[in-house]
Amino acid sequence: MANEPSPATPGSLSPGNSHAMTMLDKYRINWRLTAALMAVSVLGLFTLPPLMVFALIEVMIFALFASALNLWLSYAGILSFGHAVYFGLGAYGVAITIERFGWPMPLGILAGPVVSALFALVFGFLCVQLTTIYMAMLTLACAEVTYAVAFQWFDFTGGDSGISGHVPAMLGLSPSWYGVVVLVVVTLSILALWRIVHSPLGLTIRAVGQNTIRAGAMGHGRKKVQLISFVIMGFMSGIAGTLFGVFHGNVFPDYMGVGYTIDGLVMVLLGGLHSFGAGIYGAIVYKTLDNLVSHFFLYWQLVIGVILLAVVLFSPSGIAGIVERIKERMRGGSDV
Repeated sequence: MANEPSPATPGSLSPGNSHAMTMLDKYRINWRLTAALMAVSVLGLFTLPPLMVFALIEVMIFALFASALNLWLSYAGILSFGHAVYFGLGAYGVAITIERFGWPMPLGILAGPVVSALFALVFGFLCVQLTTIYMAMLTLACAEVTYAVAFQWFDFTGGDSGISGHVPAMLGLSPSWYGVVVLVVVTLSILALWRIVHSPLGLTIRAVGQNTIRAGAMGHGRKKVQLISFVIMGFMSGIAGTLFGVFHGNVFPDYMGVGYTIDGLVMVLLGGLHSFGAGIYGAIVYKTLDNLVSHFFLYWQLVIGVILLAVVLFSPSGIAGIVERIKERMRGGSDV
């Protein structure tokens, strides 16, 4: 998927307008492809070596994490330097509610995304008061304050030692079965993001991201719409953070550090801005290199750097652009 087309107007969807129908098809979920990808993933979870199973689980988790960030970058027009704070808050939400408040495990796990969404509401209210680079710097400030609290409030957050043992790693499941849980949750979450992006709300978010003045003239207030996108992004990132915290059975301040934010930005840029699949494509490449190549090649970051450079130079639309061009050629070949 490359740059997505503007939605066709209702009057253009006449039976004779094949172009409009083709545009409409691009907004439909390909359920056969979704089911096929899920089946392949399940097969991989139960047949691949343990190292590759762990890598596959991380790819799925970070695909959701990067897709949530992509909602900001590609659609809402928001640059964030503190995206990982909501990822970390999801993991901390589980740990603190179970370890400090004594909540049962199911409620603690559900609390992770809710905590992230609540913090996104508060931080978002502050950030939307500014625009452009000033908003981006404020997202970083909010993240740094949260990181400092988590790092230094030892009695509550565990400080730099984090919190461990609050929940069995992978809920006591085997890696393969936990991978199935992650697959189902991530798939449902990404499908929900797809629906949001292609709903009237999503079109409004895109309108504000592309031209705030024109959107405001149509009655769509920038602050309100961007705040809604903050909460959606925070909730989805919280789901990813919760899955990641349970995956490892612990949580550390680094989960909300700048390093994870940079990882998310690299994934989206690698995948291709202005494409819904940017976070998915980027996570597949980046986390595969992170988990597999790093075991055999000390300077794996050099590899990702070279790949990113090549993508920027030869395919500015990222991996999504390459995929879209391949699909167009296949369609052209099938029409011959």
